Amino acid sequence: MADQHPPIKIAPPPWQCHYSAYIGSFYISAKSGLPREIAYEPLEASSARFTEAGVWKGGLAMIQLLRYSSTPVGPYDEMILLPGKFDVPGGHGSYTRVTRIYVSQRDTTYNGRKNWNIPKHIARFKYTGDFSAPPFTVQLYPEDPAIDEPFFTASLQHLSFWTPTFPFSSNFLKRLGLSNTMVQPPLPEGEPKEVLCGTDAWYKNTGNIYSPRANLVWMDLKQPGKNANDERENWWPGIKRWHLGVRLQDAQLNFGEPEVLEVSS
Repeated sequence: MADQHPPIKIAPPPWQCHYSAYIGSFYISAKSGLPREIAYEPLEASSARFTEAGVWKGGLAMIQLLRYSSTPVGPYDEMILLPGKFDVPGGHGSYTRVTRIYVSQRDTTYNGRKNWNIPKHIARFKYTGDFSAPPFTVQLYPEDPAIDEPFFTASLQHLSFWTPTFPFSSNFLKRLGLSNTMVQPPLPEGEPKEVLCGTDAWYKNTGNIYSPRANLVWMDLKQPGKNANDERENWWPGIKRWHLGVRLQDAQLNFGEPEVLEVSS
């Protein structure tokens, strides 16, 4: 059957995006090991060039839930996993890496992979409640509409006491000793090829973010149908249910041309 989708919109960097987001964080020790079935989508998990590209160091991990209202390829929803830092072969240091990421449309899938080695895949996002007004719950499902079991669930709610809003930016991260730069290894090619494109070079990417209004929230990672006897009760093995997070409102992201790294494996 012929592809019924319109042609992919090609949108090279730089990108300027407007969005809202919720960012939850938790600490992972490298001694615990990296659970491949959670850290990677099956396509990337099957690629040694991606999964064995540098030693995983653990550290501060993040789950980000974003809703883009304006991008060069239109609006979309996104879920990002950054499970800490990885060494980059060849003495390039240690950097944060996106290992798993889901979006709600095809154009950003292709362009994210092509432009920056971001391993995007398509998922269905279903919400109970309003993304812009916690409390709400989001569940992610495979792209196939015949599959009715979510593979990720998160709930967001306000803290039980009042907290002020504050401006949040890339400079704020730097003051906390965190970096807004990540290094991504080459991606394998998947099907359909016109969406899940592969790449060949290592990319160093820096995104500059600013939100005039940020505040603290709770992120609940309890997975439906899981109990205390299941190591994936709270999605990632060994972590607690509740995590302090940051809500970004009216945020802006500027994502430029990547720096190509010469990396010898």
